[in-house]
Amino acid sequence: MSNCKKCGVEFTPTKGLINYCTIQCRNSRVFSEKTNEKKRNSNLGQIPWNKGKTSGEESLVKSSCLFCGGEIIHTKWSPKKYHAECWTKCSGGYRKGSGVGKGGWYKGFWCDSSYELVWVIFNIEHGNSFTRNTQEFEYVWEGKKRKYVPDFIINGELIEIKGFTDEHIRTKLKSAPNLKVLFKENLKKEFEYVEGKYGKDFIRLYEENPYKKLTNECRVCGKPCQEKNVYCSRTCAGIGNNRNSKLKKK
Repeated sequence: MSNCKKCGVEFTPTKGLINYCTIQCRNSRVFSEKTNEKKRNSNLGQIPWNKGKTSGEESLVKSSCLFCGGEIIHTKWSPKKYHAECWTKCSGGYRKGSGVGKGGWYKGFWCDSSYELVWVIFNIEHGNSFTRNTQEFEYVWEGKKRKYVPDFIINGELIEIKGFTDEHIRTKLKSAPNLKVLFKENLKKEFEYVEGKYGKDFIRLYEENPYKKLTNECRVCGKPCQEKNVYCSRTCAGIGNNRNSKLKKK
């Protein structure tokens, strides 16, 4: 048994708490003047991280705006690619891969989510002609002008496919006339068709299979498994490895 150097309570020393009864006592101890002096002097001679990074003229550089080609003056430490007004002109609109879903290419169409992929597969295989939309619509959000580009056009109707909604989304959807918004509950027949034909792992149909979905056959049960895998589950892996070990002994 020992007495805590901080509060004096008797305790049994353990690893990490040899001289103090609790972590609170250990961390709240009073350091000696010698220790404090050592801490004060520990950074002497070190160069501050921001030394020389001033806002004076010597730190300014010039570059060209990627939108208008005009000159931009900025500091070395905060490079800029666009004028503020140029960025507002070129930052809006549809950008491939800007969605949060699982995206990829399917027969020449970029899909930003599995919902869009289902809709595209269904319409292609039912002979329905459609295109990716490029028409922009302006709307105001949080006092700023923004641009919104719906997903597709089919039979002259704009189509937007969404997995969720919020106030921002509802505001921008109102900016496009003749717009049909489809959520998962509106895509029941499309999901039934695609999952019935290709299975629930249909995102493996993306070109070059970016999600590595179920392309191999399990060596034990024959069920599909992920690319580079030879077993579909730990159970099959145990059976397969046991078989291999027996064959090696023979």
